[in-house]
Amino acid sequence: MFTRSLRIAAAVGLLMMLASCSLLHGRSIDRPLIYYVRNVTVMADARIPLDLIESVDRRVSSAIAATRPPQGAERVVLLVKIDRLGFGEGARRRLAQVKFTVTATSVETGEPVAQGAFTVNSPTDEPRWARQALAEEIAARIRFAFSLTTPRIRKAMPPARTISTRLKTDPAPVIVPNTSAGSTRAAIAPMSSSQKPVVVTAPVIPTAPVAQEMAAPPVIEAQQTRPAAPAQPARRSADIVEGTPVEQGAVGTIRLRPDCDPAVTADCAAAP
Repeated sequence: MFTRSLRIAAAVGLLMMLASCSLLHGRSIDRPLIYYVRNVTVMADARIPLDLIESVDRRVSSAIAATRPPQGAERVVLLVKIDRLGFGEGARRRLAQVKFTVTATSVETGEPVAQGAFTVNSPTDEPRWARQALAEEIAARIRFAFSLTTPRIRKAMPPARTISTRLKTDPAPVIVPNTSAGSTRAAIAPMSSSQKPVVVTAPVIPTAPVAQEMAAPPVIEAQQTRPAAPAQPARRSADIVEGTPVEQGAVGTIRLRPDCDPAVTADCAAAP
């Protein structure tokens, strides 16, 4: 009974000791944390290749620059320490393996607020790409632990494709700015000492003829002439009866005496 109580007391004491250590050294990183990460420092001993340290530092710094600062988050700086570089075990014995520790230190107080130990393996055993792949695995684990944004990959512009039929023994071409096609060919062609310089003149561009105004013909107003009334013979008074029409424009007289007409009959008196 006493032995059992002693074991329980020892277990409780061990748990309290571990809890005090976690409080002193900050909480462990078991899920993504939200901090305003300001900077990162990667350190290792002389056994770690320098290109691996530089690759990790460059990738994490790019992620910090691409991350939008969270509102109200505590400002921290990261310290990445690569502890061991070796190979895995079992099926991963041919793959490179890295064990590293990440510590987040508060900018205001200077005390560590979070700490975590990680182990990553390289996804390839190709010697040319193993270190770069391993550096990307380390940076990806740090980005996930501190909620950092993955930076965009810049697309490298391919060089312009040029095809030239000029031989290496040919002289270099002479480029004349602001010239036409004919003058450019004349400038590029090599000139010997016996040849005379060719004077290239600008082509004459025919101009369109200017439109001339033509004078309008004179307009003479035609005078309208009224046709004369045809001459009609005078009618005798005996021929004019009741109902006889008188043409338009004719001059007539009114006869007051039925027996004679003074205009026609000479011996007829004007007064009755």
